[in-house]
Amino acid sequence: MWVWRENKIQFPARMPKGAPWPKISIVTPSFNQGKYIEETIRSVIMQGYPNLEYIIVDGGSTDNTLEIIKKYERDITWWVSEKDNGQTHAINKGFEKATGEILAYLNSDDIYMPYTLRLVAELFSTFGVQWLTGHRSHLVDGTVIAPLPSATVKYNSFLYSKGFHVPWVLGWNQQPSTFWSARIFNEAGRKFREEMQCSFDVDMWIRFSAREELVYVRSVLTMMRQHADQKSRTLRLDYKEIEGNAARYKFYPLAYRKVLKFGMGVPVVRTFVRMLLNHPKARWINWDPVQAEWKMMLKDIF
Repeated sequence: MWVWRENKIQFPARMPKGAPWPKISIVTPSFNQGKYIEETIRSVIMQGYPNLEYIIVDGGSTDNTLEIIKKYERDITWWVSEKDNGQTHAINKGFEKATGEILAYLNSDDIYMPYTLRLVAELFSTFGVQWLTGHRSHLVDGTVIAPLPSATVKYNSFLYSKGFHVPWVLGWNQQPSTFWSARIFNEAGRKFREEMQCSFDVDMWIRFSAREELVYVRSVLTMMRQHADQKSRTLRLDYKEIEGNAARYKFYPLAYRKVLKFGMGVPVVRTFVRMLLNHPKARWINWDPVQAEWKMMLKDIF
């Protein structure tokens, strides 16, 4: 595992074109995750990113979590351990302290890749990105990175706003692989909905999509750990929380969305569905090996 390297990765003083590195704020919510949190912390701080603001909000853990946090205290900008009202409340508390230009939260069992923060900073600066996501991947058995070959890689703000980017239709962007600007966060209210236990991230993505297109980069940014105790497995509230608020979001009816999804895959019908949905496009950043640079492309969603 790369996080156990002895020394931090070395960074140049400034970005390739001479600009200063933008401040990146990462918030980690935690509660009794002593089994995993050290790898999470090290995956953030061992990148050596020169303008990092790292915030940990612990809900009053009773395991060895506090010992681990204190071990890395000098590399943590701010942390607290006190009873809270759950994960969403903890994340909101963290972002109240965050002052970065680029923001994200990393749960205390997930891990960044060694290049994540540098790549994110360069892509935001180069392409004026407002929110960005990488290729969905999982950490299996603690050692194997498994990118999902069937992961959604094309996103469109109109389709997001009408309820297509949910797991039961076209799929959504993976939370730990998603980064966003302070500007779009402020415009969207800068608060995750605390009444939601599982889908508060998707609720925020829907708000973001009303303002900017989500950009996909063809790269793995995060290893999302798979284990039996993870919240998304034990609660399974995604469908209830999102579809239960379909009227608030002004989604198309679910049956209609599913019919259109089917039509997307039928060549004879596809042109008609494209016209009906106003020819949806997706922004995609890919590495060009010939020019040796990242390039932004516009692609048809289907």
